[in-house]
Amino acid sequence: MDKHNKQSDPDREPRRPFAYSVEEAAKIAGLSRSSIYLALGDGRLTARKAGRRTIICPEDLRKFVRDLPLFGDSNSGGGE
Repeated sequence: MDKHNKQSDPDREPRRPFAYSVEEAAKIAGLSRSSIYLALGDGRLTARKAGRRTIICPEDLRKFVRDLPLFGDSNSGGGE
């Protein structure tokens, strides 16, 4: 194997996606697609459009999850 071939370098850090589909975001966050679409609809989660595709940046998904109510919080909406 070529030492300079980054594709085959086992020590190379794996690539991280720039954006997720709604399905990928739901799976990563442990939520349903419906929950993601509801959060997009009410503005709690930001997404971008690429043609017909809806894409979610990892930092936006992290912020959305971080901003979810804490377990046991009396202000929790009781959703997923």
